Amino acid sequence: MKVPTYNKENRKNGGNFEPLPKGNYVCKIMNVEEVTYKNGNRGIKVSFDIAEGEYKDFYTKKYQDDDREDKKWSMDAVYYVSIPYDDCPAYVTDGYDTFWGNVEDSNNGYVWDGNEKTVKGKTFGGIFRIEQTEYNGKIYDHTKLFRTRIAQDVRDGKITFIPKDKLIGVSSSSSNDDDFIQVPEGSATDLPF
Repeated sequence: MKVPTYNKENRKNGGNFEPLPKGNYVCKIMNVEEVTYKNGNRGIKVSFDIAEGEYKDFYTKKYQDDDREDKKWSMDAVYYVSIPYDDCPAYVTDGYDTFWGNVEDSNNGYVWDGNEKTVKGKTFGGIFRIEQTEYNGKIYDHTKLFRTRIAQDVRDGKITFIPKDKLIGVSSSSSNDDDFIQVPEGSATDLPF
């Protein structure tokens, strides 16, 4: 049997997938959209990137370096904020108010009015930790946004809280294709928003 040759031009490397180190970062909002969760409640899906410092544009570069045909914006750069509803638990209202309060306080004079077009490019502070997922029997580390803060507090080094990592065996989660945003056709290097 003769083994066929291959076309080197078709090789895909998948890009650079080194994780962002855990820590505190100033983030910028790339996109927001309303979503409906499986339980019927609504939320805001916030796509973000790192705005300043050594890791500025980390997720944009990761997206642009991805040479797969089905490239997707990393779920590691997405944060969900639940929208309060009648008789919701206090943590839902607190989380919503905290996120938008931190965005407003991070952007002098900005007021969130529910218009997603006004929030793109706005900053906020983020505390990131390692979270593990298990997929097809393998464990993967992800650096995920754990809490938001005021951007200036991150710049000034006022955030001293270091969250515990969320490790498999301590708290388990799974990964699937819902963890990514699909890229529209014809978007060779454009971001998916």
